Amino acid sequence: MRYVPAAAGSDPSFLLKALGEASGELARAFSGVRERELLRPAPWPDEGWCLLAVPFHLVQVERGFQEQVAIIGSGARGEPEIPHVDLDDIPFEADYAELDLDLLLDELHYLRRRTSYLLWECSERDWRRTGRHPYRGSVSLLELAREAYQHDLEHLWQVRRMREAVGGTGR
Repeated sequence: MRYVPAAAGSDPSFLLKALGEASGELARAFSGVRERELLRPAPWPDEGWCLLAVPFHLVQVERGFQEQVAIIGSGARGEPEIPHVDLDDIPFEADYAELDLDLLLDELHYLRRRTSYLLWECSERDWRRTGRHPYRGSVSLLELAREAYQHDLEHLWQVRRMREAVGGTGR
């Protein structure tokens, strides 16, 4: 995953707005997708993915992101340990093939709203608070929010590319 340069998302208000809108944008991107197109393998550059894998992956990532935000925002002294969240993980089809798209999109919307509430409660000082990531070391709430924003954008573009590749309209 590419990380967003600091200048592209250093304003918490911008990030809160962008993060809050992402689940709605994703739902609109899936509007009209036919059921049979959801599991169709994607062509390059999205090999290994299908449309249904994207909201499943985003739900998994959002759960981890929410946990990271809660740990850092808890007010614990020092630099609390935060879990790794694999933003580049391609899920196994067996984990999502039987799931309902609308339920996944609803769950993502609910989780993101909860995460947004956690972030709205943060003061300017809180946004600079850090947690200790197992691979990256010290990571601030601002950096995590910026990465979540970038991750959302990458998957929105991915869904649009895949929709164009299958020519999908009308569910």
